[in-house]
Amino acid sequence: MLNYQEEKIENKLEHKSDRRENLNLLLFLSGKTISLFGSAIYAFVVGLYLLRSTSSALSFALNLALYTLPVVLFNPIAGVIADKFNKKILVVGADLINGIFLFLIYLFITNFTFNVYILYFSTFVMTSLTVFFDIALESAKPALVRKSALVKINSQARVIESLSHILGPLMGGVIYGFINLEGFILINAFSFMISALIEYFIDYQYNQQLAEGRGSSSELDTFIFRLKEGFHYIFSSKSLKALVYIFAALNFFFNFTLIVPLPYLLNTIWKIDPGKYGIIQAAFPVGMITGALLTEKIMNKISYNILIKNITFISAVGAAAFALPIFIFQNTPASNFILTYYSLLMFLSGISVAWIDVPANVIIQKIVPQKLLGRVLSVKMSIIKIIVPISLLISSFTIKLIDVKYVIFIGAAVFLSFNIIFFSSTTGKKFIQEKINS
Repeated sequence: MLNYQEEKIENKLEHKSDRRENLNLLLFLSGKTISLFGSAIYAFVVGLYLLRSTSSALSFALNLALYTLPVVLFNPIAGVIADKFNKKILVVGADLINGIFLFLIYLFITNFTFNVYILYFSTFVMTSLTVFFDIALESAKPALVRKSALVKINSQARVIESLSHILGPLMGGVIYGFINLEGFILINAFSFMISALIEYFIDYQYNQQLAEGRGSSSELDTFIFRLKEGFHYIFSSKSLKALVYIFAALNFFFNFTLIVPLPYLLNTIWKIDPGKYGIIQAAFPVGMITGALLTEKIMNKISYNILIKNITFISAVGAAAFALPIFIFQNTPASNFILTYYSLLMFLSGISVAWIDVPANVIIQKIVPQKLLGRVLSVKMSIIKIIVPISLLISSFTIKLIDVKYVIFIGAAVFLSFNIIFFSSTTGKKFIQEKINS
């Protein structure tokens, strides 16, 4: 029955012009670009302002914490709301409210006494609205384009996200040097409004699935039940459950093995030049952009599940390469060697992450009904957000106990062991055998 419904939808879409789909893609990418860059630049400028004006690392750290707290608090709620309400209203509304909110902040700080608590408040509100924006827009993707274009929209979205990480701070630095904080807030307010206007013209019903029956019980309308429904759907699906295990392990060991040990190695032990360290860090998002651009070609040659399996194994083995120079060189290696070697590894790591993340998102968008997609995505993101700080804390504590080179090797070895055990298990074998491409 499901295949018949999907075939019926595809036949209906054949009568719709490719121009409408291309326009949807263009509007989606344009709105996302403006929104993401606005948020990235705002985060950089506000963080820099707090450091310069207060000279307090605590103020800077508190502002960073306020970017994480709303994600933890509101992600599950956003998933439920995204599935229950019109996604167009949520996407457009989030950006529009963000723009209006920043405009009110601009009016307040230009007419009344300014203090840093206003910035803390604005960071929290903006991030909270962005949580709802991200979940609604992410869960809307399958309705914006045909099933065959999901790889393209996910790959190009990943490129924009990576570019915002690279160019956001650069643009923020330029803006900070030429425009005062009040002027920047006003510009950012208008950028969110422009993004909302662009997103308003997206056809959110282009590839809408046929309506599925809803239960008549009033329990279906309760928030708790809808939240549980997202968790239940993931862990009752062998493919989704396998993806959650893979994502959880990947995020834990990636953060444990690299995110803390590598900066510690380069800055504390080898004391590399800050400029070269910045280039090494920038190689990662560049790799993600490259990987995202190549994803569609790669996925035309190999199935999603096989690709994810191969990349996880390669990543586990490749992580150990980050510790090899510590064993090879008795003293600190030449700075040019460090720059070249670790930039290459970070570049390859970025490609690997893109080749896991993009296919996984496509799998989820293909097999999860649109009425549940918001909740499923929010559950996945919540698990990742919880795991990341735990792995960072454990890694930081472990570095105090043993040499950093052993931390890297232990993380790589345990992740490799997890892959061997998982893909040898019944769940792993079924994940590999399942034909998700169809």
